[in-house]
Amino acid sequence: MSKPDNKAQKPFAVGEILDALQSGSAVRIAEIYRDAHPGDIEMAFERLDEAERLAILESLPVDVLGEWSDYLSPSELESFLDQVEDSKKKETLDSMSDDELVDFLQEVDDDTARAEYINLLEDEKRIVSEELLQYPEESAGGRMTTMLASVAEGITVKEALSQLEEVSDEAEMLSRIFVVNENNQLVGRIRLRDLAFAKWDTPIAAFMAHEQISISAYADQEEAAQMIARYDLLALPVVDSEDRLLGVITHDDAFEILEEESTEDIERQSGIGGDRGDLAYLQIPVMAHFRRRFGWVLVLAFLAVLSGLVLIKYEDVLKSFYVLALYLPMVVAAGGNTGAQSATMVIRAMALGELGPAQFLKVIWKEVRIGALLGLMLGLIVALQIRFLLPESATGGVDVLETALVVGISLVAQIFTSTFIGSSLPLVAKLTRLDPAVVASPAITTLVDVSGSVIYFTLARMILAS
Repeated sequence: MSKPDNKAQKPFAVGEILDALQSGSAVRIAEIYRDAHPGDIEMAFERLDEAERLAILESLPVDVLGEWSDYLSPSELESFLDQVEDSKKKETLDSMSDDELVDFLQEVDDDTARAEYINLLEDEKRIVSEELLQYPEESAGGRMTTMLASVAEGITVKEALSQLEEVSDEAEMLSRIFVVNENNQLVGRIRLRDLAFAKWDTPIAAFMAHEQISISAYADQEEAAQMIARYDLLALPVVDSEDRLLGVITHDDAFEILEEESTEDIERQSGIGGDRGDLAYLQIPVMAHFRRRFGWVLVLAFLAVLSGLVLIKYEDVLKSFYVLALYLPMVVAAGGNTGAQSATMVIRAMALGELGPAQFLKVIWKEVRIGALLGLMLGLIVALQIRFLLPESATGGVDVLETALVVGISLVAQIFTSTFIGSSLPLVAKLTRLDPAVVASPAITTLVDVSGSVIYFTLARMILAS
């Protein structure tokens, strides 16, 4: 991501920025945009509704908007560009860093509009953008920047500094400098501070680090972010199939990727589909929220009918032993809670790269043991509570001890099966190349509701009706 120029910036409270943005004063808004840190502005901007955002964008001078274009969502930037002449569009687009520009172009749905934006770019920027657009949007190549610092191997410190001087204004960071051979293949890296304190005639090979941690341009962006975190990198080199250096993914891009991926997983675990893009919660229209949620709500509503069918099937048991109705919600909920817990733990471990296919059976074995312990403990506590605290008058003539056995054993069986289902479904989804988060909480909760009802009433019929 490109950085603003070296203007004095000071921290502003989000409330103060919001007051300025909502004041309607173009002068005050421009002052805020020039003086406040972009991170504070971005946070305040996300709390405004669509009408307020558009009004503010229209009131901003183009130079201000161009300066902070990297911090606006693609939809907001596109809305603005649709309303200005080509010269202003060109000025804004050329001011953007290449990775942010490509992110914006990838989000433009209209192919004609995308081609128009590309044609407005300077020749060099257009070539870079077209090259980056060849990579999938969520790949390492799709998120990298080509604004990096590299030097040739086999040169001296003086020669390296001379090469760096030529790219110092364009490189996104100089703290990590990559060393390449005559074929532009990555062979190592050096630090700027090593160059700064070494004698000019010293070969860079004397202090070059030869480790070549890199990632393929076609690898998933989440893998890139995980590598940056795992190896504590400021920048991760992106290479092609022949190890030629193409670009880098910086640590700030990794933070954005992890935030996007975690948001996506959380939403899918909650049964929210579709792509939210780069918009904050308040920026997403009501109908967009509706479309993203309705599908799962509809499917789960019909799946929940299965629980009703189970009640109909065991209607005779429920009528004969109505005390069972008192504990049915607890048995069902216990399964849903533990199943969701198990799924969450497994999905998190997979997301962090802690689990591979070889560990799947170990995971299931571990989770069912945890489920057995949880079930035994909860089942024992609830059974003792029923046995000693539930009055005989509340059971409708059913033996209290037998009631305690039904509920206690049901809890053990329900929690055991729920942890098995909760841990195995995400693993099966991973093996079949589905998103594990899609089969998480909503689906698991509905499934264990049905299984819990079957377990509960089957045990009741076996113990109480015998």
